[in-house]
Amino acid sequence: MPFYSYLKPRALDSPERKAWKKTTASRLVSLRAALKEHIYGAGRDDDTGCERNDNQWLRIATWNIREFDTRKYGGRLTESLYYIAEIVSHFDLIALQEVREDTRALETIIRLLGRHDWSYIATDVTEGRPGNRERMVFVYNNKKVRFTNIAGELNLPREDRITSPFGSSLEDPSGLKLHIPPGASLSFPGKIKTRKAGDKVTLSENLVTDLPEGTSIVLPAGCRLLLSRGKEVRRTETGVQVMPEGSAYPVLDDNDKILFPDGIISENALQFARTPFLVTFQAGWLKFILCTVHIYYGSGREGMDRRNREIRKLTEFLAERAKKENDSDADNFFFLLGDFNILGKDHTTWQSLHTNNFMVPGQLEEIPEGSNVKRDKAYDQIAFWKRTRRRDGQHTAIDTGNAGIFDFFRYVFRYGDDDPEQEDERYYAEKVGKTRLSYPTWRTYQMSDHLPMWLELRIDFGDDYLEAISE
Repeated sequence: MPFYSYLKPRALDSPERKAWKKTTASRLVSLRAALKEHIYGAGRDDDTGCERNDNQWLRIATWNIREFDTRKYGGRLTESLYYIAEIVSHFDLIALQEVREDTRALETIIRLLGRHDWSYIATDVTEGRPGNRERMVFVYNNKKVRFTNIAGELNLPREDRITSPFGSSLEDPSGLKLHIPPGASLSFPGKIKTRKAGDKVTLSENLVTDLPEGTSIVLPAGCRLLLSRGKEVRRTETGVQVMPEGSAYPVLDDNDKILFPDGIISENALQFARTPFLVTFQAGWLKFILCTVHIYYGSGREGMDRRNREIRKLTEFLAERAKKENDSDADNFFFLLGDFNILGKDHTTWQSLHTNNFMVPGQLEEIPEGSNVKRDKAYDQIAFWKRTRRRDGQHTAIDTGNAGIFDFFRYVFRYGDDDPEQEDERYYAEKVGKTRLSYPTWRTYQMSDHLPMWLELRIDFGDDYLEAISE
């Protein structure tokens, strides 16, 4: 449990400070009671009605904490960090996405949880615009989970990189110069999305069309020709020649290359927008590898295409890794969790996650609501690689227990039906007013626009092991 000694009233506290401490403590009481009911209310033994033995189960979670933590819109309030720490404390291991370059807020969470009992392991920030300078982080309870010393960021080999639907392209800053064969023309589809700005009409989406056969291009300035070693040439008084006498064209083969100036070629063989993070852990009998991700979002058809490609390439790559791990250690299991930006369970992004023997446990699949604040998108998921058969001598298994998505906005920073008297909205009105945001949006920068998703895994297989020996 987190430490809240800072909330203890002091003699020198102003009346406003004392009131703030009292209000924050009251909301923490409500939040703690709600978390206990959400997790342990769902964790009753069906036969006895008693709470399940926590020593037999590991509770893992994934949570995208929106821009955690930037100074945008004034940064997070101290009480917001208390609420986040309280939520994290109810899980044994939690994967966090959107942790930003400045880790001071994360350090505060660990301090509140207790540095002796809690640790975290994080990546460096992912550079580039799609990467958004985000980190991937695992926070875990040392009393329950042990980091087993292997961690790494996932980078695809060149031959397996994610491909753009447009492939590599030539981008000439001075403008492409095409020579279209006489009599040929360019044809475009009838329905083209455009927008008008002043007296100009521009495309509002990328447009692709076939070029007529025989189209040529004028190479931009700065290009060079590379002739491959071993190429047959002829010597003249002026040097080496590769153009036959009387011909305007050089004789080039497959090994010769045109070298373009830097920035001219856009090679759309891509890595992941935000680098996935893979870490090994052990809890009780269960050894497992977790890979956390924040899949590319994008927009339009191209954004959705890349989103699907990232998910499929991820499952393909990790399935091969999981097979190798299974061959060397049958009691080591592979999980994939994070923000996949999946639109819904009937969408292609959901289907992409269920490729290469990865699957979402039934307990999570059956939850009707989504993991975003509006509860209408299945962005966040926890999946595992399913073995085709159980191997001889295997002592453990993937045995999933209860699962859920916790809606913290029903208890803190309330709005709408959860706060019919608008108490919270009035309480924060002054702080919200300084940001020019609406209250519903502002509160997502205090907590998140995603809700934490969790799943229980059995970690005690002692009875199974002993029974197998005693038979």
